[in-house]
Amino acid sequence: MKRKLFQIASFVLASSTFVTLANAAIVPKGTKLAKNQILNKDNSSEPSSLDPSHCRDNIGANIIMDLFEGLVSDDPVGKIIPATASHWDISKDGLKYTFHLRKDAKWSDGKAVVANDFVYSFKRFVDPKTASEMAYLAEMIKNAKRINEGKLNTDLLGVKAVDPHTFEITLEEPTPYFLSVVSGINFVPLRKDIIEKFQMAWTQPGNLVGNGAYKLTSWKIGDKSTLEINPNYWDAKNTVIKKVNYVVAQDKTASYRMYESGQLDWTYGIPPGQYQSLSKKYPKELRSAPDLSSSYLSFNNTKPPFNNKKLREALSIVINRENFTKFVTGRNEKPLYDIVPFGVDNYTPYVPNWSLLSEKELIAKAEKLYKEAGYSRDNPAVIKFSHATNETDRKYATALASIWEKALGVKTEIISEEWKVHLSYLTEKKYEVTMQLWKADYNDAQNFIALLQSGNMQNISGYSNKKYDELLYKSSKELNPSKRKAILLDASKIAMDDYSVAPLYSNKTYRLIKSYVQGVTFSSPLDNYRTKDLYIVSHDGNS
Repeated sequence: MKRKLFQIASFVLASSTFVTLANAAIVPKGTKLAKNQILNKDNSSEPSSLDPSHCRDNIGANIIMDLFEGLVSDDPVGKIIPATASHWDISKDGLKYTFHLRKDAKWSDGKAVVANDFVYSFKRFVDPKTASEMAYLAEMIKNAKRINEGKLNTDLLGVKAVDPHTFEITLEEPTPYFLSVVSGINFVPLRKDIIEKFQMAWTQPGNLVGNGAYKLTSWKIGDKSTLEINPNYWDAKNTVIKKVNYVVAQDKTASYRMYESGQLDWTYGIPPGQYQSLSKKYPKELRSAPDLSSSYLSFNNTKPPFNNKKLREALSIVINRENFTKFVTGRNEKPLYDIVPFGVDNYTPYVPNWSLLSEKELIAKAEKLYKEAGYSRDNPAVIKFSHATNETDRKYATALASIWEKALGVKTEIISEEWKVHLSYLTEKKYEVTMQLWKADYNDAQNFIALLQSGNMQNISGYSNKKYDELLYKSSKELNPSKRKAILLDASKIAMDDYSVAPLYSNKTYRLIKSYVQGVTFSSPLDNYRTKDLYIVSHDGNS
Protein backbone atom coordinates (compact mmCIF):
# COMPACT_ATOMS: atom_id res chain seq x y z
CA MET A 1 0.00 0.00 0.00
CA LYS A 2 2.02 3.21 1.25
CA ARG A 3 3.78 5.36 3.99
CA LYS A 4 7.03 6.93 5.60
CA LEU A 5 10.66 7.10 6.90
CA PHE A 6 12.42 8.71 9.82
CA GLN A 7 16.07 8.16 10.66
CA ILE A 8 16.87 8.11 14.38
CA ALA A 9 20.54 8.74 14.82
CA SER A 10 22.07 6.66 17.62
CA PHE A 11 18.62 5.83 18.94
CA VAL A 12 20.00 3.37 21.47
CA LEU A 13 22.53 5.77 22.95
CA ALA A 14 20.39 8.14 24.93
CA SER A 15 16.83 8.93 25.86
CA SER A 16 15.63 11.55 23.43
CA THR A 17 12.76 13.97 23.00
CA PHE A 18 11.77 14.89 19.45
CA VAL A 19 10.03 18.15 18.66
CA THR A 20 9.76 19.54 15.12
CA LEU A 21 7.39 21.92 13.42
CA ALA A 22 4.14 20.51 12.13
CA ASN A 23 3.33 21.02 8.49
CA ALA A 24 0.33 22.82 6.98
CA ALA A 25 -0.44 24.76 3.82
CA ILE A 26 2.32 27.34 3.68
CA VAL A 27 1.14 30.18 1.45
CA PRO A 28 3.92 32.58 0.39
CA LYS A 29 3.36 36.22 1.24
CA GLY A 30 1.69 38.11 -1.58
CA THR A 31 0.02 35.02 -3.08
CA LYS A 32 -3.46 35.71 -4.41
CA LEU A 33 -5.65 32.77 -3.49
CA ALA A 34 -8.60 31.64 -5.58
CA LYS A 35 -12.02 32.49 -4.24
CA ASN A 36 -13.30 28.93 -4.48
CA GLN A 37 -10.97 26.54 -2.69
CA ILE A 38 -12.39 23.31 -4.12
CA LEU A 39 -10.07 20.54 -5.30
CA ASN A 40 -11.22 17.81 -7.71
CA LYS A 41 -8.97 14.74 -7.63
CA ASP A 42 -9.13 11.57 -9.68
CA ASN A 43 -8.93 8.68 -7.19
CA SER A 44 -9.24 5.91 -9.80
CA SER A 45 -11.68 3.46 -8.16
CA GLU A 46 -13.95 2.99 -5.18
CA PRO A 47 -11.87 2.43 -2.02
CA SER A 48 -11.80 -1.09 -0.63
CA SER A 49 -12.64 0.41 2.76
CA LEU A 50 -12.60 3.68 4.69
CA ASP A 51 -12.07 1.75 7.92
CA PRO A 52 -8.41 2.42 8.83
CA SER A 53 -8.10 -1.05 10.38
CA HIS A 54 -9.08 -2.67 7.09
CA CYS A 55 -7.82 -0.31 4.39
CA ARG A 56 -5.25 -2.06 2.21
CA ASP A 57 -5.02 0.16 -0.87
CA ASN A 58 -3.82 3.61 -1.85
CA ILE A 59 -7.29 4.52 -3.07
CA GLY A 60 -8.75 4.29 0.41
CA ALA A 61 -5.60 5.63 2.05
CA ASN A 62 -5.78 8.87 0.04
CA ILE A 63 -9.17 9.63 1.60
CA ILE A 64 -8.32 8.35 5.08
CA MET A 65 -5.28 10.66 5.23
CA ASP A 66 -7.71 13.59 5.01
CA LEU A 67 -10.26 12.16 7.46
CA PHE A 68 -7.90 10.98 10.19
CA GLU A 69 -4.54 11.93 11.68
CA GLY A 70 -2.14 9.65 13.51
CA LEU A 71 0.50 10.34 16.13
CA VAL A 72 2.99 11.50 13.51
CA SER A 73 2.79 12.22 9.81
CA ASP A 74 5.08 12.57 6.82
CA ASP A 75 5.35 15.93 5.13
CA PRO A 76 5.32 16.44 1.31
CA VAL A 77 9.03 15.55 1.08
CA GLY A 78 8.77 12.45 3.28
CA LYS A 79 10.08 13.82 6.58
CA ILE A 80 8.38 12.63 9.79
CA ILE A 81 6.67 15.50 11.60
CA PRO A 82 4.32 15.84 14.61
CA ALA A 83 0.62 15.31 14.01
CA THR A 84 -1.81 14.48 16.83
CA ALA A 85 1.27 14.11 19.02
CA SER A 86 3.11 17.40 19.50
CA HIS A 87 6.29 15.60 20.56
CA TRP A 88 7.58 12.22 21.71
CA ASP A 89 10.27 10.58 23.82
CA ILE A 90 12.30 7.48 22.98
CA SER A 91 13.86 5.43 25.78
CA LYS A 92 17.60 4.72 25.91
CA ASP A 93 17.12 1.12 24.81
CA GLY A 94 14.85 2.13 21.90
CA LEU A 95 11.99 -0.03 23.18
CA LYS A 96 9.61 2.56 24.59
CA TYR A 97 8.01 5.46 22.72
CA THR A 98 6.03 8.00 24.70
CA PHE A 99 3.81 10.31 22.67
CA HIS A 100 2.42 13.55 24.09
CA LEU A 101 -0.91 14.41 22.48
CA ARG A 102 -1.96 17.94 21.63
CA LYS A 103 -4.36 19.37 24.18
CA ASP A 104 -6.33 21.01 21.33
CA ALA A 105 -6.69 17.83 19.22
CA LYS A 106 -10.39 17.18 18.67
CA TRP A 107 -12.70 14.87 16.81
CA SER A 108 -14.98 16.25 14.11
CA ASP A 109 -17.86 16.20 16.62
CA GLY A 110 -15.90 18.43 18.99
CA LYS A 111 -14.85 15.82 21.56
CA ALA A 112 -11.22 15.73 22.68
CA VAL A 113 -8.85 13.14 21.22
CA VAL A 114 -7.41 11.16 24.12
CA ALA A 115 -4.79 8.43 24.54
CA ASN A 116 -7.44 5.73 25.00
CA ASP A 117 -8.61 6.41 21.42
CA PHE A 118 -5.20 5.20 20.27
CA VAL A 119 -5.24 2.27 22.71
CA TYR A 120 -8.60 1.14 21.31
CA SER A 121 -7.48 1.55 17.70
CA PHE A 122 -4.21 -0.35 18.11
CA LYS A 123 -5.88 -3.22 19.98
CA ARG A 124 -8.67 -3.41 17.41
CA PHE A 125 -6.10 -3.48 14.60
CA VAL A 126 -4.28 -6.58 15.91
CA ASP A 127 -7.35 -8.35 17.32
CA PRO A 128 -7.89 -11.56 15.28
CA LYS A 129 -11.63 -10.88 15.46
CA THR A 130 -11.03 -7.77 13.33
CA ALA A 131 -9.20 -9.88 10.74
CA SER A 132 -7.24 -6.90 9.47
CA GLU A 133 -5.38 -7.60 6.26
CA MET A 134 -2.59 -5.25 7.37
CA ALA A 135 -2.15 -6.33 11.02
CA TYR A 136 1.34 -7.65 10.32
CA LEU A 137 2.53 -4.02 10.19
CA ALA A 138 2.19 -3.86 13.99
CA GLU A 139 4.30 -6.93 14.72
CA MET A 140 7.16 -4.92 16.24
CA ILE A 141 4.81 -3.82 19.06
CA LYS A 142 5.12 -6.02 22.13
CA ASN A 143 2.89 -9.12 21.91
CA ALA A 144 1.15 -7.92 18.71
CA LYS A 145 2.06 -10.99 16.64
CA ARG A 146 0.93 -13.49 19.28
CA ILE A 147 -2.28 -11.56 19.84
CA ASN A 148 -3.04 -11.57 16.12
CA GLU A 149 -2.38 -15.32 16.06
CA GLY A 150 -4.96 -15.75 18.85
CA LYS A 151 -2.39 -16.83 21.43
CA LEU A 152 -2.75 -13.83 23.77
CA ASN A 153 -5.49 -11.44 24.86
CA THR A 154 -5.50 -7.93 23.37
CA ASP A 155 -5.06 -6.47 26.87
CA LEU A 156 -1.44 -7.66 26.71
CA LEU A 157 -0.59 -5.48 23.71
CA GLY A 158 2.31 -3.13 24.45
CA VAL A 159 0.25 0.06 24.44
CA LYS A 160 -0.89 2.16 27.38
CA ALA A 161 -2.70 5.40 28.15
CA VAL A 162 -0.49 6.93 30.85
CA ASP A 163 -2.97 9.77 31.15
CA PRO A 164 -5.51 11.34 28.75
CA HIS A 165 -2.77 13.06 26.76
CA THR A 166 0.12 10.57 27.04
CA PHE A 167 0.25 7.40 24.94
CA GLU A 168 3.01 4.84 25.47
CA ILE A 169 4.11 2.07 23.09
CA THR A 170 6.52 -0.73 24.01
CA LEU A 171 8.28 -2.67 21.24
CA GLU A 172 9.55 -6.23 21.01
CA GLU A 173 12.88 -5.06 19.59
CA PRO A 174 14.39 -1.65 18.77
CA THR A 175 12.98 -0.66 15.38
CA PRO A 176 14.68 2.37 13.78
CA TYR A 177 11.86 2.85 11.24
CA PHE A 178 9.04 2.59 13.80
CA LEU A 179 7.91 6.22 13.48
CA SER A 180 7.61 5.69 9.76
CA VAL A 181 5.35 2.70 10.40
CA VAL A 182 2.99 4.51 12.81
CA SER A 183 2.67 7.45 10.44
CA GLY A 184 0.54 5.13 8.31
CA ILE A 185 -3.25 5.22 8.04
CA ASN A 186 -3.70 1.93 9.91
CA PHE A 187 -2.46 3.55 13.15
CA VAL A 188 -4.82 6.49 13.50
CA PRO A 189 -7.07 6.88 16.59
CA LEU A 190 -10.62 5.53 16.46
CA ARG A 191 -13.77 6.21 18.43
CA LYS A 192 -14.99 3.08 20.20
CA ASP A 193 -18.43 4.56 20.86
CA ILE A 194 -18.99 5.41 17.19
CA ILE A 195 -17.91 1.99 15.92
CA GLU A 196 -20.01 0.14 18.49
CA LYS A 197 -23.03 2.31 17.72
CA PHE A 198 -23.00 2.07 13.94
CA GLN A 199 -21.19 -1.26 13.49
CA MET A 200 -20.49 -1.95 9.78
CA ALA A 201 -22.04 1.41 8.80
CA TRP A 202 -19.72 3.54 10.91
CA THR A 203 -17.74 4.81 7.89
CA GLN A 204 -20.80 6.22 6.14
CA PRO A 205 -21.40 9.99 5.82
CA GLY A 206 -23.16 11.29 8.93
CA ASN A 207 -21.77 8.40 11.01
CA LEU A 208 -18.03 8.71 10.51
CA VAL A 209 -16.22 10.80 13.12
CA GLY A 210 -12.58 11.54 12.35
CA ASN A 211 -9.82 13.72 13.76
CA GLY A 212 -8.33 14.84 10.45
CA ALA A 213 -8.50 18.12 8.59
CA TYR A 214 -11.64 17.08 6.70
CA LYS A 215 -14.93 15.29 7.32
CA LEU A 216 -16.89 13.02 5.00
CA THR A 217 -20.06 14.74 3.79
CA SER A 218 -21.03 12.58 0.81
CA TRP A 219 -20.16 9.21 -0.71
CA LYS A 220 -21.81 8.44 -4.04
CA ILE A 221 -20.80 4.95 -5.15
CA GLY A 222 -19.35 5.00 -8.66
CA ASP A 223 -19.19 8.80 -8.72
CA LYS A 224 -17.26 10.55 -5.96
CA SER A 225 -16.60 11.02 -2.26
CA THR A 226 -16.83 14.59 -0.97
CA LEU A 227 -14.92 15.88 2.03
CA GLU A 228 -15.31 19.31 3.59
CA ILE A 229 -13.09 21.13 6.06
CA ASN A 230 -13.37 20.01 9.68
CA PRO A 231 -13.71 23.20 11.77
CA ASN A 232 -12.71 21.25 14.91
CA TYR A 233 -9.34 20.17 13.48
CA TRP A 234 -6.55 21.58 15.64
CA ASP A 235 -4.91 23.34 12.67
CA ALA A 236 -8.07 24.33 10.78
CA LYS A 237 -7.00 27.97 10.64
CA ASN A 238 -4.08 27.00 8.39
CA THR A 239 -6.12 24.65 6.18
CA VAL A 240 -6.88 26.52 2.96
CA ILE A 241 -8.80 24.15 0.70
CA LYS A 242 -12.40 23.98 1.89
CA LYS A 243 -13.66 20.99 -0.09
CA VAL A 244 -12.13 18.06 -1.97
CA ASN A 245 -13.93 15.68 -4.31
CA TYR A 246 -12.37 12.25 -4.80
CA VAL A 247 -13.68 11.23 -8.21
CA VAL A 248 -14.01 7.63 -9.41
CA ALA A 249 -12.39 7.54 -12.85
CA GLN A 250 -11.16 4.04 -13.67
CA ASP A 251 -10.58 4.84 -17.33
CA LYS A 252 -7.39 6.89 -17.65
CA THR A 253 -8.40 8.28 -21.03
CA ALA A 254 -11.72 9.48 -19.61
CA SER A 255 -9.83 10.97 -16.66
CA TYR A 256 -7.54 12.83 -19.05
CA ARG A 257 -10.54 14.25 -20.91
CA MET A 258 -12.04 15.40 -17.61
CA TYR A 259 -8.73 17.07 -16.79
CA GLU A 260 -8.66 18.86 -20.13
CA SER A 261 -12.25 20.06 -19.72
CA GLY A 262 -11.54 21.40 -16.22
CA GLN A 263 -13.57 18.79 -14.34
CA LEU A 264 -10.42 17.47 -12.65
CA ASP A 265 -7.48 19.35 -11.16
CA TRP A 266 -5.40 16.28 -10.37
CA THR A 267 -5.25 12.88 -12.11
CA TYR A 268 -4.44 9.52 -10.52
CA GLY A 269 -2.21 8.62 -13.46
CA ILE A 270 -1.99 9.11 -17.20
CA PRO A 271 -3.31 7.07 -20.14
CA PRO A 272 -0.95 4.24 -21.13
CA GLY A 273 1.49 5.08 -23.91
CA GLN A 274 0.94 8.85 -23.75
CA TYR A 275 3.85 9.97 -21.59
CA GLN A 276 5.86 11.45 -24.47
CA SER A 277 2.97 13.40 -25.98
CA LEU A 278 1.75 14.70 -22.61
CA SER A 279 5.25 15.78 -21.57
CA LYS A 280 5.31 18.01 -24.67
CA LYS A 281 1.75 19.27 -24.32
CA TYR A 282 1.84 19.90 -20.55
CA PRO A 283 5.53 20.25 -19.58
CA LYS A 284 4.69 22.12 -16.35
CA GLU A 285 1.62 20.11 -15.38
CA LEU A 286 2.87 16.58 -15.97
CA ARG A 287 4.55 15.64 -12.71
CA SER A 288 6.83 12.61 -12.44
CA ALA A 289 8.89 11.33 -9.56
CA PRO A 290 10.56 8.07 -8.46
CA ASP A 291 8.20 6.00 -6.39
CA LEU A 292 8.96 3.41 -3.72
CA SER A 293 6.81 0.80 -5.40
CA SER A 294 7.28 -2.26 -7.52
CA SER A 295 5.14 -3.82 -10.24
CA TYR A 296 5.22 -7.60 -10.47
CA LEU A 297 3.27 -10.65 -11.51
CA SER A 298 1.82 -12.65 -8.66
CA PHE A 299 1.34 -16.34 -9.36
CA ASN A 300 -1.01 -18.42 -7.22
CA ASN A 301 1.59 -20.91 -5.97
CA THR A 302 -1.03 -23.02 -4.16
CA LYS A 303 -2.77 -24.74 -7.08
CA PRO A 304 -2.36 -25.67 -10.77
CA PRO A 305 -1.03 -24.49 -13.04
CA PHE A 306 1.25 -22.21 -11.01
CA ASN A 307 2.16 -24.66 -8.29
CA ASN A 308 4.62 -25.73 -11.00
CA LYS A 309 7.87 -23.81 -10.48
CA LYS A 310 9.15 -24.54 -13.99
CA LEU A 311 6.08 -22.90 -15.54
CA ARG A 312 6.46 -19.85 -13.29
CA GLU A 313 10.12 -19.59 -14.24
CA ALA A 314 9.45 -19.98 -17.97
CA LEU A 315 6.80 -17.24 -17.99
CA SER A 316 8.99 -14.93 -15.93
CA ILE A 317 12.26 -15.10 -17.87
CA VAL A 318 10.64 -14.82 -21.29
CA ILE A 319 9.45 -11.26 -20.53
CA ASN A 320 11.83 -8.63 -21.91
CA ARG A 321 11.44 -6.01 -19.19
CA GLU A 322 13.24 -3.25 -21.10
CA ASN A 323 10.91 -3.67 -24.06
CA PHE A 324 7.88 -3.89 -21.79
CA THR A 325 8.60 -0.51 -20.18
CA LYS A 326 9.57 1.08 -23.47
CA PHE A 327 6.73 -0.13 -25.70
CA VAL A 328 3.92 -1.19 -23.33
CA THR A 329 4.01 1.18 -20.36
CA GLY A 330 5.78 3.77 -22.55
CA ARG A 331 7.53 5.30 -19.54
CA ASN A 332 10.92 3.56 -19.51
CA GLU A 333 10.72 2.47 -15.89
CA LYS A 334 13.76 0.66 -14.50
CA PRO A 335 13.58 -3.13 -15.05
CA LEU A 336 13.33 -5.07 -11.80
CA TYR A 337 14.11 -8.65 -10.79
CA ASP A 338 13.44 -8.27 -7.07
CA ILE A 339 10.17 -7.57 -5.26
CA VAL A 340 11.95 -4.65 -3.54
CA PRO A 341 12.11 -1.55 -5.78
CA PHE A 342 15.06 0.75 -6.33
CA GLY A 343 15.41 3.64 -3.87
CA VAL A 344 14.56 1.77 -0.67
CA ASP A 345 16.97 2.69 2.11
CA ASN A 346 19.83 0.31 2.92
CA TYR A 347 19.02 -2.15 0.16
CA THR A 348 20.19 -2.99 -3.35
CA PRO A 349 17.72 -5.06 -5.41
CA TYR A 350 18.76 -8.57 -6.43
CA VAL A 351 19.78 -9.09 -10.06
CA PRO A 352 19.85 -12.78 -11.13
CA ASN A 353 22.43 -14.12 -13.57
CA TRP A 354 19.77 -15.10 -16.12
CA SER A 355 18.92 -11.42 -16.64
CA LEU A 356 22.29 -11.05 -18.42
CA LEU A 357 21.45 -13.64 -21.09
CA SER A 358 20.52 -12.61 -24.61
CA GLU A 359 16.89 -12.69 -25.68
CA LYS A 360 17.60 -15.72 -27.87
CA GLU A 361 19.18 -17.57 -24.94
CA LEU A 362 16.29 -16.67 -22.64
CA ILE A 363 13.68 -17.94 -25.09
CA ALA A 364 15.60 -21.20 -25.51
CA LYS A 365 15.83 -21.59 -21.72
CA ALA A 366 12.13 -20.79 -21.33
CA GLU A 367 11.15 -23.32 -24.01
CA LYS A 368 13.14 -26.02 -22.17
CA LEU A 369 11.49 -25.17 -18.85
CA TYR A 370 8.06 -25.06 -20.48
CA LYS A 371 8.60 -28.54 -21.90
CA GLU A 372 9.85 -29.85 -18.55
CA ALA A 373 6.73 -28.39 -16.94
CA GLY A 374 4.67 -30.67 -19.20
CA TYR A 375 3.62 -28.23 -21.92
CA SER A 376 4.29 -27.63 -25.60
CA ARG A 377 2.76 -25.76 -28.53
CA ASP A 378 0.65 -28.85 -29.21
CA ASN A 379 -0.29 -29.10 -25.53
CA PRO A 380 -0.24 -25.46 -24.38
CA ALA A 381 -0.70 -24.19 -20.86
CA VAL A 382 -4.12 -22.55 -20.51
CA ILE A 383 -4.06 -19.84 -17.85
CA LYS A 384 -6.34 -17.15 -16.44
CA PHE A 385 -5.03 -13.61 -16.00
CA SER A 386 -7.18 -11.52 -13.64
CA HIS A 387 -7.03 -7.74 -13.45
CA ALA A 388 -8.97 -4.82 -12.00
CA THR A 389 -11.30 -3.15 -14.48
CA ASN A 390 -9.38 -0.32 -16.14
CA GLU A 391 -7.78 0.24 -19.52
CA THR A 392 -4.20 0.30 -18.20
CA ASP A 393 -4.35 -3.11 -16.53
CA ARG A 394 -6.17 -4.50 -19.55
CA LYS A 395 -3.42 -3.27 -21.85
CA TYR A 396 -0.69 -4.78 -19.69
CA ALA A 397 -2.49 -8.12 -19.39
CA THR A 398 -3.05 -8.25 -23.15
CA ALA A 399 0.63 -7.48 -23.83
CA LEU A 400 1.84 -10.19 -21.44
CA ALA A 401 -0.56 -12.73 -22.92
CA SER A 402 0.82 -11.90 -26.37
CA ILE A 403 4.42 -12.29 -25.18
CA TRP A 404 3.70 -15.72 -23.70
CA GLU A 405 1.77 -16.96 -26.71
CA LYS A 406 4.40 -15.81 -29.20
CA ALA A 407 7.34 -17.25 -27.25
CA LEU A 408 5.80 -20.44 -25.87
CA GLY A 409 2.28 -20.92 -27.21
CA VAL A 410 0.56 -20.22 -23.87
CA LYS A 411 -3.19 -19.57 -24.11
CA THR A 412 -4.43 -16.84 -21.77
CA GLU A 413 -7.96 -15.96 -20.75
CA ILE A 414 -8.08 -12.35 -19.53
CA ILE A 415 -10.61 -11.68 -16.78
CA SER A 416 -11.68 -8.16 -15.75
CA GLU A 417 -13.00 -7.60 -12.21
CA GLU A 418 -14.34 -4.62 -10.29
CA TRP A 419 -11.71 -3.34 -7.84
CA LYS A 420 -13.28 -4.55 -4.58
CA VAL A 421 -14.15 -7.93 -6.11
CA HIS A 422 -10.63 -8.23 -7.50
CA LEU A 423 -9.09 -7.57 -4.07
CA SER A 424 -11.34 -10.10 -2.38
CA TYR A 425 -10.50 -12.77 -4.97
CA LEU A 426 -6.78 -12.15 -4.49
CA THR A 427 -7.09 -12.51 -0.71
CA GLU A 428 -9.12 -15.71 -1.13
CA LYS A 429 -6.63 -16.93 -3.77
CA LYS A 430 -9.39 -17.27 -6.34
CA TYR A 431 -7.08 -16.38 -9.22
CA GLU A 432 -4.18 -17.84 -11.21
CA VAL A 433 -1.99 -14.88 -12.19
CA THR A 434 -2.37 -11.13 -11.78
CA MET A 435 -0.25 -8.00 -12.00
CA GLN A 436 0.36 -6.24 -8.71
CA LEU A 437 1.68 -2.83 -7.74
CA TRP A 438 2.86 -2.50 -4.14
CA LYS A 439 3.68 0.89 -2.68
CA ALA A 440 5.78 1.12 0.46
CA ASP A 441 3.98 1.53 3.76
CA TYR A 442 7.35 2.61 5.15
CA ASN A 443 10.82 2.99 3.67
CA ASP A 444 12.38 -0.36 4.47
CA ALA A 445 12.96 -3.51 2.41
CA GLN A 446 11.16 -5.61 5.02
CA ASN A 447 7.87 -4.00 3.96
CA PHE A 448 8.20 -5.67 0.55
CA ILE A 449 9.93 -8.92 1.48
CA ALA A 450 7.28 -9.65 4.14
CA LEU A 451 4.70 -9.84 1.33
CA LEU A 452 5.90 -13.41 0.72
CA GLN A 453 6.06 -14.46 4.37
CA SER A 454 4.07 -17.55 5.36
CA GLY A 455 0.83 -16.57 7.05
CA ASN A 456 0.89 -12.92 5.96
CA MET A 457 -2.60 -12.00 4.74
CA GLN A 458 -0.98 -9.90 2.02
CA ASN A 459 0.84 -12.97 0.72
CA ILE A 460 -1.67 -13.57 -2.06
CA SER A 461 0.78 -15.87 -3.87
CA GLY A 462 0.53 -18.46 -1.11
CA TYR A 463 4.30 -18.88 -1.29
CA SER A 464 5.82 -20.59 1.73
CA ASN A 465 9.47 -21.32 2.46
CA LYS A 466 10.76 -22.13 5.96
CA LYS A 467 14.27 -20.77 5.31
CA TYR A 468 12.81 -17.56 3.90
CA ASP A 469 10.65 -17.06 6.99
CA GLU A 470 13.62 -17.73 9.27
CA LEU A 471 15.73 -15.10 7.52
CA LEU A 472 12.93 -12.56 7.69
CA TYR A 473 12.61 -13.17 11.43
CA LYS A 474 16.39 -12.96 11.83
CA SER A 475 16.43 -9.59 10.05
CA SER A 476 13.95 -8.19 12.59
CA LYS A 477 16.44 -8.95 15.38
CA GLU A 478 19.54 -7.59 13.61
CA LEU A 479 20.47 -4.00 14.49
CA ASN A 480 23.61 -3.75 12.37
CA PRO A 481 22.45 -2.14 9.08
CA SER A 482 25.02 -3.93 6.89
CA LYS A 483 24.28 -7.35 8.37
CA ARG A 484 20.55 -6.75 8.19
CA LYS A 485 20.82 -5.72 4.53
CA ALA A 486 22.67 -8.96 3.74
CA ILE A 487 20.06 -11.07 5.56
CA LEU A 488 17.16 -9.43 3.70
CA LEU A 489 18.93 -9.84 0.36
CA ASP A 490 19.54 -13.54 1.09
CA ALA A 491 15.85 -13.94 1.86
CA SER A 492 14.78 -12.19 -1.30
CA LYS A 493 17.12 -14.33 -3.41
CA ILE A 494 15.38 -17.45 -2.13
CA ALA A 495 11.91 -16.25 -3.11
CA MET A 496 13.02 -14.76 -6.42
CA ASP A 497 14.88 -17.94 -7.39
CA ASP A 498 11.70 -19.86 -6.55
CA TYR A 499 9.84 -17.55 -8.95
CA SER A 500 7.12 -17.04 -6.35
CA VAL A 501 6.43 -13.77 -8.19
CA ALA A 502 7.85 -12.18 -11.33
CA PRO A 503 9.06 -8.61 -10.70
CA LEU A 504 8.80 -6.39 -13.79
CA TYR A 505 9.84 -2.83 -13.01
CA SER A 506 10.49 -0.23 -10.34
CA ASN A 507 7.84 2.45 -10.62
CA LYS A 508 7.69 6.15 -11.20
CA THR A 509 4.59 8.17 -10.42
CA TYR A 510 3.06 10.20 -13.24
CA ARG A 511 0.08 12.50 -12.94
CA LEU A 512 -1.27 15.74 -14.29
CA ILE A 513 -1.77 18.55 -11.76
CA LYS A 514 -3.09 21.97 -12.68
CA SER A 515 -0.52 24.71 -12.20
CA TYR A 516 -2.89 26.61 -9.92
CA VAL A 517 -2.80 23.75 -7.38
CA GLN A 518 0.19 24.60 -5.23
CA GLY A 519 1.84 23.66 -1.97
CA VAL A 520 3.11 20.31 -3.24
CA THR A 521 6.71 19.70 -4.33
CA PHE A 522 5.80 16.30 -5.74
CA SER A 523 8.84 14.75 -4.13
CA SER A 524 7.29 12.51 -1.48
CA PRO A 525 9.06 9.12 -1.77
CA LEU A 526 5.86 7.43 -0.58
CA ASP A 527 3.55 9.50 -2.81
CA ASN A 528 1.58 10.90 0.14
CA TYR A 529 -0.10 14.26 -0.39
CA ARG A 530 -2.65 15.54 2.09
CA THR A 531 -5.19 18.13 1.00
CA LYS A 532 -4.46 20.28 4.06
CA ASP A 533 -0.97 20.97 2.67
CA LEU A 534 -2.33 22.37 -0.61
CA TYR A 535 -3.95 25.59 -1.80
CA ILE A 536 -5.37 26.95 -5.05
CA VAL A 537 -4.11 30.24 -6.45
CA SER A 538 -6.16 32.69 -8.46
CA HIS A 539 -6.59 31.72 -12.12
CA ASP A 540 -8.97 32.24 -15.02
CA GLY A 541 -12.48 31.37 -13.93
CA ASN A 542 -11.61 31.32 -10.24
CA SER A 543 -10.10 34.61 -9.14
